[in-house]
Amino acid sequence: MSTSYRSEIHRFGAPAEIRDLHIDEAVALVRDGDAIAVLLDVVQPEQLDTWWADPAYPEVISHRSLSGVANTGVAVGPMQFLENEKLVVGLADYFAYAGRFNGQLRNTAFARLIHDALHIDTVQVGTWAEFPLTSKREFQPKKEGIYSVPPHCDAIHFSRDPGNWPIGENYSELKNQISVFLSVADSNEGTGLVFWDYRPQDFTQLHTLMAEFFANQSIPQLEDVPKLVVRGKPGQLHVLNTRVMHAVEQCQAVRRTIGAFLVRHEDSWRMFH
Repeated sequence: MSTSYRSEIHRFGAPAEIRDLHIDEAVALVRDGDAIAVLLDVVQPEQLDTWWADPAYPEVISHRSLSGVANTGVAVGPMQFLENEKLVVGLADYFAYAGRFNGQLRNTAFARLIHDALHIDTVQVGTWAEFPLTSKREFQPKKEGIYSVPPHCDAIHFSRDPGNWPIGENYSELKNQISVFLSVADSNEGTGLVFWDYRPQDFTQLHTLMAEFFANQSIPQLEDVPKLVVRGKPGQLHVLNTRVMHAVEQCQAVRRTIGAFLVRHEDSWRMFH
C-alpha cells in the first residue's frame, strides 16, 4: 500500500491547502489543473545526504546554459534551443548519455520513488533511443541577477528546429508538463519558485518572451496575470506545473535538487530530463 504524506497544495489566488496525499494524487491534481504546485514531506532530513550521494549519478558538471548551475549529464532544455547540425550532434550526445546511464539511474532512490507511485516508462524514440531519466542540479548563490533560472516554460515538443526535433506536438496527452523534484539542500527561508498564469503557445512565443527578459529584466505580458511564489524546504517532493511560465529566484545558499519531468503518452507516465 502506498504512503501518504503531509502536503501543501498551492493554487493561483488562494491560500495553501494542507492535507495528506499520495504521490499519484499530487500528480493528478497538477495534471488536471487543480493545483499549480504540490509539496509533499517525503524524505527525512537526515536521509538527504544519502539520496544526493547515490553513486548511480555521474559527476555534476557546469550546466550548458545557466551560469552558476551545475547538473549531471545532459539536460533536455539546452537541446531544444539547438538547430541544424548542432542539434543533430547534441541529440546524438543526449541519446548516448541515456544509453549509458539509464540502466543505473532506474535504480536510484528517486527513480524508484516515482516509479512505485506512477509505474513510469521512458520517453522512447525509435526502437532503442531513450531520453535520460533523471538528474541532479546544484545552484550556487550569486549577488547579481533576479533569478538563478530565468522565466521560461517547459514543453517536450518545443524546439528551435522542429523539423529535426524527435518529439511531435501531439506526443503528450496533457495540457500540462509536470516537473517533479526532491529538494535536498536550500537556504533556511527557501528559494522562491515563481509561477505566472501564462502559457506560451509555441517555441517562437517562448523565445520572444525570454528575449524580452534578457533585454530588459522584465516581461510586460506577465505583469497583469496571476502570480504565485512557492517556497519549499529540503525533504519535500515538489510536483509542479511547469508548462506555465515560471522562474527560480536567486538562492541565498547552495541549493540542490534531484528531479525529472513527467508527461503522459499512450496512457503511461513518461519520465525524462
